Amino acid sequence: MVNDYKTLIESLPGATSLAQRRDGWWMTAPDLDVLEMARKMKEWKARFSTMTGAMISENETAVIYHFCLDCQAYNLKVYTKGNSLPSISNILPAADWIEREIQDLYRVQFKDHPHPERLIRSLQTEPGLFREPGGAAGKSRR
Repeated sequence: MVNDYKTLIESLPGATSLAQRRDGWWMTAPDLDVLEMARKMKEWKARFSTMTGAMISENETAVIYHFCLDCQAYNLKVYTKGNSLPSISNILPAADWIEREIQDLYRVQFKDHPHPERLIRSLQTEPGLFREPGGAAGKSRR
């Protein structure tokens, strides 16, 4: 079944090839259609695990979508454009809070998010804490 899912995932719009690592299957697909990916993962009964973000340039962020499908981990990395991505939380409600967390930490705008208000940052903290030279990401590199 793994090969079937591998083929299906690689056929998504904007997908590239999956590579197997010790911790699961990985894909870097800068132009992956994340809405279609979310729809298909839901259709295939994949479990949405989480998302992670990482600053890749001053203005852009890598976002990795982590799924468990048929007892296999699938990790699909995309890149923001204009530090923005479509929200998948209308398709996969479990993405709601993690999208808001990535918004707070990396200033990523998730288009059409149903609850775009801040989640973890205080009212005094501007969005993008992990983008600031003295922010948490800058401190952790020292």
